Amino acid sequence: MNRFKKHPRHFYQHFYRHCAITLISIAISSLFALIAIYAKPLDPVKRVVKDFSFTDIYYEIQQESGKPDTSHVITLVDMTQLVKRKDIAELIEAVETHSPKVVGLDVNFDLEGCDMDGNYSLIETMERHQNIVCSMKLTDWRNDSIGWTNAIHSFFTEAVDVCEGSTNIPRALFDNMKRKIPLYERLKGQWQPSFVTQIANRYAETDLVKNRREDVRINFTPTVFRVLSPEEVSQHPEMIEGQIVLIGAMNQDTDMHWTPIGKIAGVELMAYGLQSVLYSNEVKTLSYPALCLISLLIILLVEVLQHHYLTRTAASKRIFIRYIVGSTYMMGIWTIFFSTLILGICFLLFNIYGWSVNLAWALTVITFLGTSRNLFIAIENYLKAWRQRRIEARQAD
Repeated sequence: MNRFKKHPRHFYQHFYRHCAITLISIAISSLFALIAIYAKPLDPVKRVVKDFSFTDIYYEIQQESGKPDTSHVITLVDMTQLVKRKDIAELIEAVETHSPKVVGLDVNFDLEGCDMDGNYSLIETMERHQNIVCSMKLTDWRNDSIGWTNAIHSFFTEAVDVCEGSTNIPRALFDNMKRKIPLYERLKGQWQPSFVTQIANRYAETDLVKNRREDVRINFTPTVFRVLSPEEVSQHPEMIEGQIVLIGAMNQDTDMHWTPIGKIAGVELMAYGLQSVLYSNEVKTLSYPALCLISLLIILLVEVLQHHYLTRTAASKRIFIRYIVGSTYMMGIWTIFFSTLILGICFLLFNIYGWSVNLAWALTVITFLGTSRNLFIAIENYLKAWRQRRIEARQAD
């Protein structure tokens, strides 16, 4: 440090060198990224990468390293085997017998059908209980200002005033992975609360989401949700009393969704989203400018450390240190160790505070630092040789 104070020019020369190598590495990685984006043969690879998020690594670590917590707020009731509406109505009545605080019905009865007895049973059940939140599906998207133009309600909403919430789950184009849950959806220009919002607010007896309209990034920290079959409802009142009870199909192929923790049922996906809202532990991310700045600083730090490592080992009088410890292979090992340390810090931030720092871009650029350094040295040597030849030509004239 004192050497740089005495000779500030050396400091700036080193700083410019590190910045140049960093920019070259960014340019090389960007070139490969552009090839991957626009090369048609690499479309399958592009879709796999697009489907990936850094949080997936964190969830994998959580699943392998710890025992998942058991939810004592949300209980799931599996109605996969129930077909007749009368049986479903009886299941809801059995659940209501044990005084749940809120019941979420994750099934839509859009048509009356021929089961008139079942229809009457459902209508009577909905009239009798005021703590039920029903599902509705929104269809026919128009634009951001109007939103959806059609809503599919259960048939009994024409006869009974029930609480409804949309169960639409957003996903990116060509990306079937579910990572977010909406709090509100636009229907014909008006904001409508989602299924999760209705249940959360009723359970908390206050408006938890207030004026927020953007989607919630679901926290998929592995959780065990207690699941009851229709036959087990009467046997476990302790899992229902004062709880949120979500009734839905747990083993129906048409209602299974890919998530960072694997393929799960739609009702379980709703449970994870609901838990994220109730506990305010949704996944938080940095703004794009902040993420770019942090990534750039990490890349620059690794470049500086690599430079000093190579410089110090090359100047050693010990042959083993100069040729073995100072080899690019050993430097690569230390770089992997340093990257792992950074990932460990990021995992702790995610595990404790719910912050997800996506360093995929930074780690990709770091892998090209060695190549970029060699390219920089080659360009530097070429320019020196070219200048020397110009000087010699002038002297010869």
